[in-house]
Amino acid sequence: MANETRPQQQREIAQLARKVGPQLERLHHCAHVLQGDLERMQASSRQWEHYLLQPAFAQDAAQQLGGSFERPFSLAGALYSALEHTDLTGGDARGTLQIPGVLAVPENVISAAAELNRAKESFAGAVSAFRHAVEDRPAPERDRRLRDLFAEVGHPRTHLRQCYRRVLLCPTHPDAIALSWIKARKSIRKVTVSWCDRKLVAMDPQGADPGIQYQRQLLANLPRNRHDDLRQVQVQSRPNLQVAEIFREDVNGQGSSDGSAGESYRQVGYAAMPVLVRSDAAGRLPDFSRVDHEPGAGRRRQRRDLALPREPFLAALRVHLRGGS
Repeated sequence: MANETRPQQQREIAQLARKVGPQLERLHHCAHVLQGDLERMQASSRQWEHYLLQPAFAQDAAQQLGGSFERPFSLAGALYSALEHTDLTGGDARGTLQIPGVLAVPENVISAAAELNRAKESFAGAVSAFRHAVEDRPAPERDRRLRDLFAEVGHPRTHLRQCYRRVLLCPTHPDAIALSWIKARKSIRKVTVSWCDRKLVAMDPQGADPGIQYQRQLLANLPRNRHDDLRQVQVQSRPNLQVAEIFREDVNGQGSSDGSAGESYRQVGYAAMPVLVRSDAAGRLPDFSRVDHEPGAGRRRQRRDLALPREPFLAALRVHLRGGS
């Protein structure tokens, strides 16, 4: 029975693998269609309203894309179609290019972005199904096989996070848009020695990285009475621009008791990329709140029981040793 299952499993894996490449090609096609639409808007003599913020991380992203904030629609198009790692990012799977803001666009651009979002969802589903099918394989092998599938269609440097993130849309012209900065957040969780060692082994399965092997040795030499002091710090490195739509309307067809209209509020999301807003007939955005290009500095209180040293104990995992090393 086991001998029969193995060939069947291999056929299923092969079938799932064949779906990944076409979905990635479709994703690139949809991204280029949207980019072309935005390039035509940029070249048009018609004025389209825009509001892109320029914090330091957005300026860095624009530089990596070879774009300019003076050409906001071209810059946005380049960002939406940036689906691969660049030499400047060093291939870091955790880092993404981010430029927050809002752009007024016509209906055809909204439709192109919606199609791109559907392609993103299909690609993510194909990758997830393939990964699930080979989940019993070692992590390096799983990653290599997936990268091979990307390479077969000419995209070996595919950046999964940038491929997955959706373009935020306001498909109906709202009465107003609310913008606000949400500061970077930090979470601290307890981890075990065995968890840390498994993660380090997965990073360097051949034992060839001296830095990883040094950290494994630190872990092995950690006194048993300190095993409960390991804490992983997860920091959202950049603040988020929160975007919401506001629609003003009468309550039950009548004004409210104070004579003002009612409001309905819909959270659009956090804008790592420009939010595309259906423009009015003149190409304008709805009323929107202005915010500073750089979010305000704030002080975060640190829980006394989780006070951690500045330097990590295991740098590769961002694991600190409570109480110092």
